[in-house]
Amino acid sequence: MRNVMREIDVPDWQERLAAYLPQEDSERRDLQEVLQAVRQDGSRVLYRERQNGHITCSGFVMDPTLSEMLMVYHNIYDSFAWTGGHADGVNDFLAVAVREAKEETGIRKPYAQSGEILSVDVLPVKAHRKHGVSVPAHVHYNITYGLIASKKEKLRVKPDENQAVRWIPMAQLRELCREPQMIPIYEKLAERMRRCARRQEQVLRAIAPPLLAWYPDHARELPWRQNREPYRVWLSEIMLQQTRVEAVKGYYQRFLAQFPTVQALAESSQEQVNKCWEGLGYYSRAANLRRAAVQLAEQYQGQFPRTWKEVRALPGVGDYTAGAICSICFDLPTPAVDGNVLRVTARVTDTFCEIDRPEQKAAVTQVLTEVYQAGHCGTLTQALMEIGATVCLPNGKPLCDVCPLASLCMARRNGDVLRLPQRIEKKARRKESYTVFLLCCDGKYAVRKRQEKGLLSGLWEYPNAAGILETDAAVAQATAWGCQPVEVVRTTERSHIFTHVEWKMKGVLMTCQTPAEGFVWRTAEEIAQELSLPTAFRQFSAFLSES
Repeated sequence: MRNVMREIDVPDWQERLAAYLPQEDSERRDLQEVLQAVRQDGSRVLYRERQNGHITCSGFVMDPTLSEMLMVYHNIYDSFAWTGGHADGVNDFLAVAVREAKEETGIRKPYAQSGEILSVDVLPVKAHRKHGVSVPAHVHYNITYGLIASKKEKLRVKPDENQAVRWIPMAQLRELCREPQMIPIYEKLAERMRRCARRQEQVLRAIAPPLLAWYPDHARELPWRQNREPYRVWLSEIMLQQTRVEAVKGYYQRFLAQFPTVQALAESSQEQVNKCWEGLGYYSRAANLRRAAVQLAEQYQGQFPRTWKEVRALPGVGDYTAGAICSICFDLPTPAVDGNVLRVTARVTDTFCEIDRPEQKAAVTQVLTEVYQAGHCGTLTQALMEIGATVCLPNGKPLCDVCPLASLCMARRNGDVLRLPQRIEKKARRKESYTVFLLCCDGKYAVRKRQEKGLLSGLWEYPNAAGILETDAAVAQATAWGCQPVEVVRTTERSHIFTHVEWKMKGVLMTCQTPAEGFVWRTAEEIAQELSLPTAFRQFSAFLSES
């Protein structure tokens, strides 16, 4: 589990312990004993060298249905028990609980149900031997968190500590646990995790009224919010995918000026659409826009269908876009759940499940679907979008003090705002290198269309070859194309970052004698005005006029 901490007022470990609210008399006594040890010895309680008592952290691991527990058969205790281990100087107790669960069971992707401490208990440990060394009797100041793991995960034994790892139904707990004093603790933890799940759902179900009250006075004035005409909403949602609002505004207005209706877009050429889209990136969006417009014109007389299923079937329209169109335009209870919405809901419910997981998106979508009310569907969709964009920010410090959900927010109460949302670790971008040829013959430059499949498919490009070529190799390549190179005028270096790949490029401006037939030859002005050149290559156009 990633634990990214940024600059914000996050309670330290002592404050977190002091803020824990015991629910039973025995827990109150245990908490006071732990706090007394902390007041007496401070950070020393984090180390096992404090022999009379030190902090340990446990993860009580349950499956997503909260009906079975993942337990290990500890050699020391001769019983099935929870996972856990010594803090050993680490004051991020949740991270320790997750670490120990992974090490003891082999599971790779457990996550915290919540950042809230589930229980604080003082547990006596009998004298024993570990790794051949005698360990005297002592106590563990144990901090417990509820963790969730999939039953599909592969389990493994850690031979030096345990001899079995099993999912155990609650009904079998008393049969398999040989530590009778621990059974009430396990039962209370299971019930608290179920209670936490109910509370998280209740909080999520309570967000609509404050958002609906907040939105009218705080919504930004955006061009696509001037009316709820489906074509305009659809266009804005497609443009806003992977693109900032400020970058979209100008493109949106220019696109509508050139293609004011679905019919106008359907009657256009893909080249016209690409040229209008030039510089916005992710060109598959432009291709799908035109394909969908043609489908709307042919099947629906240029009008949008009014069901989520039919809208979802349009090219380039996913669950989110279909939800946005249907809720905003047709007042249907169809949430538009994307990363922004998942970030807001993860914080409000203090949920540590990675928001990239399909099951997390499905769970949030299901609850929100039941929250939507007739007459307010579009407003709630836009309110969720707005709070994620302007208040519950993705980077830097969120504006919790002005958030209409602050009183509900479990992450704010638990000090977990900047630990959320959790995301699945992304793979590093693949790096590729190319030599881009600016081949000039009689004032015209060589361009060509890319293949119809793959990155930037069907768009124009300057000729290029894989790898960074030295001058002789570049001349040889131009010769092989039949251009009869005369002179390498100058070179430059550029780069471009896509979502999953990064290009390092060397540009070579070269004069040639022959306009080879494999290319289309155009003046710099014609290229700028007529051809859709993606940014990765368009950045070399300015290089043509440099002295």
